[in-house]
Amino acid sequence: MSRADLSRAARWAVPLWAVFATVNATVMWMLPGAETIPFHLVWISFALVYGVRPWPMPATLAVCLAVAAATGVPLYWHASSEVIAFEETAEIPLMCLLFLVMVWHVRWRTAAAAEARLSAARERLAHEMTERFVRVATHELRTPLTVARGYAEMLLVEGADSDPAADLGVVVEELDKLSRITGRLSALAWAHQDPGAGARVLDLGALVQRVGRRWAPLLNGAIRVDTVAAPVTGDEERLETALDCLVENATRHGRAPVVLRVRQGAATVVAEVEDHGRGIPPERAEELARRADWSYSSSSGLGLMIVRGIVESHSGHVTLTPAPSGGLTATIHLPLAAAEHPGQVLRPGTAR
Repeated sequence: MSRADLSRAARWAVPLWAVFATVNATVMWMLPGAETIPFHLVWISFALVYGVRPWPMPATLAVCLAVAAATGVPLYWHASSEVIAFEETAEIPLMCLLFLVMVWHVRWRTAAAAEARLSAARERLAHEMTERFVRVATHELRTPLTVARGYAEMLLVEGADSDPAADLGVVVEELDKLSRITGRLSALAWAHQDPGAGARVLDLGALVQRVGRRWAPLLNGAIRVDTVAAPVTGDEERLETALDCLVENATRHGRAPVVLRVRQGAATVVAEVEDHGRGIPPERAEELARRADWSYSSSSGLGLMIVRGIVESHSGHVTLTPAPSGGLTATIHLPLAAAEHPGQVLRPGTAR
């Protein structure tokens, strides 16, 4: 049976059971002394319906009381008329208790299954991230290691026709590159972790302004910042790392000037990093943002993986779209945080 068929069956289960229970409750009135079968049919069908379509606890208790009344009143009436023994009425609280135990078991099993699914999803994500980390580490570290080893071996060759100082400069340059890559790999390792205790309400607009001021000397002032005050809940250091990755990608693979913007919507805060480079096709940009693939450029892809991990751990998402300037716009979408008290929003770099 398909999921649609099961859904239709679940929708019809309650009204059909209501009709069935009403008929059996009526039969209990009509057949004094023969209430046992319809009595148990009502309760058995009640349990079956709950198993098909569990209700919220208040509704479950209300229906349970209604069924107890509908089946108990005939029993008490017939017991008071001496048609049946009063001991028969003990089945009413016993059936209620048995049903409530079954409800507890169903709810416990449902919660356990949901927790198991969540745990399995986390395991799959962790496994995917481990595989991705290994692939990225191998991909990123191979080139500088190969270059550094080649120049080092060349220096070891006796009488090699080379400039030792220049060759050592290349080796040092490649080692510096390795240091930067390992730093990014370290950032990638904790990018998907929950902000936890490090999260607080901060002004994303002020944080973007600080990032812009820090990058301005490196870009010879070719950076523009257009922000508004926008409160978000997050880890300041990690959000700054995500912004740094986007600005670095814009400067390395785009063209100046770089534009930083922050806008606030009804429920979200948007931070944009726009470059004036050659850009990429819209469909490629969508795929790159979704998969954080590194085939566009190894270093940019690693940065995007870090950005995506950090932003998703803050309940947000990242999009890449063609910019009006012809370049690429990377956009961070984060939930808007409402300050509980005036002045609660902290500017970046301030202590609570």
